[in-house]
Amino acid sequence: MLATACSSEEGQAEPRDPASEAPSSAAASSEAASDLPHSGAPAVENPLPESALSGDPCDALTRKQITDALGEGASPDGERRDLEQLGPRCRWTNIGSGASFVVTFQTAHGEGLSTTYANAKPQMPVFNEVDPIEGFPAVAYKESESDPMCTTMVGISNEQAVSVTGTISSESEQEGTDSCGPVQQITSWVVSNIKTQS
Repeated sequence: MLATACSSEEGQAEPRDPASEAPSSAAASSEAASDLPHSGAPAVENPLPESALSGDPCDALTRKQITDALGEGASPDGERRDLEQLGPRCRWTNIGSGASFVVTFQTAHGEGLSTTYANAKPQMPVFNEVDPIEGFPAVAYKESESDPMCTTMVGISNEQAVSVTGTISSESEQEGTDSCGPVQQITSWVVSNIKTQS
């Protein structure tokens, strides 16, 4: 999936998702103390328990799913790259193709999709509410319609969310491929696995 759709540029920097960072403005911080959800985020009707994201994000995908996403040359073992302001993160790569994606368990800020609506919606030119993923509200966003990087965020409760950020190849970009398609598929796998394990 991403094996033919991710960047093959050597030394590719890890995808950064500025819109999923913890609230930085006073307004956002004050809203954090209010009832969730806020900033226009939808309520999660059937949330998963808090313990659903207590595990290792590097265990969020099966070996087959990693191979399907990144190709046969992918290492099945992800690399932990936690961020204090977000939560546990794991990155998978295929060194041969340069393909990679990052899964983040957004547990640190305790605001679920509300942080994404507060931060990403005003920042990102492309911000779309997409069909629910495994029954949970989800959004996909990127810098432009042709941006090779996309992030999909799913609220599994009003307090917690899961995100996947990936980048498509220049070849796919030239073909006009929507970078959010493969990322949403990987996100669906991750959330399905979390549901099964919780």
